Amino acid sequence: MVPTFVDSFRPAWGTIFDMTPFAPFPQGRPRRLRRDEFTRNLVREHALTPHDLIYPVFVRDGRNQREAVASMPGVERVSLDLLLPVAEQCVALGIPVLALFPVIDPSLKTPDGREACNPEGLVPRVVQALKKEFPQLGVMTDVALDPFTSHGQDGLLDETGYILNEETVEVLVQQALTQAQAGVDIVAPSDMMDGRIGAIRNALEGAGQIHTRIMAYSAKYASAFYGPFRDAVGSAANRARATRRSTRWTRATPTKPCAKWRWTSPRAPTW
Repeated sequence: MVPTFVDSFRPAWGTIFDMTPFAPFPQGRPRRLRRDEFTRNLVREHALTPHDLIYPVFVRDGRNQREAVASMPGVERVSLDLLLPVAEQCVALGIPVLALFPVIDPSLKTPDGREACNPEGLVPRVVQALKKEFPQLGVMTDVALDPFTSHGQDGLLDETGYILNEETVEVLVQQALTQAQAGVDIVAPSDMMDGRIGAIRNALEGAGQIHTRIMAYSAKYASAFYGPFRDAVGSAANRARATRRSTRWTRATPTKPCAKWRWTSPRAPTW
């Protein structure tokens, strides 16, 4: 058989294991590679284990506090004392990271979200407690202002209700530094402000927090599953009012496979 152009790019392991998708039946029998466990383990492309998982939890102040999240049946907002057994279970199951999403007292919410930078606030206290009890458990924290702003938006607003990018980034940097100093392993910016990843990285390096990792929610806005998730951290009514005031949505044409529809607006959306 004369080698073809395609054959020149075929990997050696594919030839060894009869992975010749261009060969006709019966020479090509892909089911051979699914016959037994050891072969499947050798040639499979993906594997999912507990090490690939991050467990999100919603935490609130107080003791023995448990509140159901209506938009996500089976999910609850819990106080720190009830969160510790959850963290212990994650360690036992081999889940490597717990992601924290705070639900703060409405009286602490302000237009500038300054509670996000409070070193004695809910998130730093929970991080410190978790790392003290379970140092082997990774802790990730949300970097965004919507749980802390009275208007429910991710950013600071001007007098017309438009989100200010640079001013918001400055606050996000301070929020990330506060969380890193509390001992968090990963800061996770979940807003959509331009330039915040680079600004946070530079600030962490400058503060000596060289081991703090950054994980951004880069494609969260492409999924309809994010709406119920947002409802878990604050007032849906506040967010709805802010959205109606600052955003007019129109459905656009399909874009790429990972984002079936693109939503456009004359003002920058935050989710």
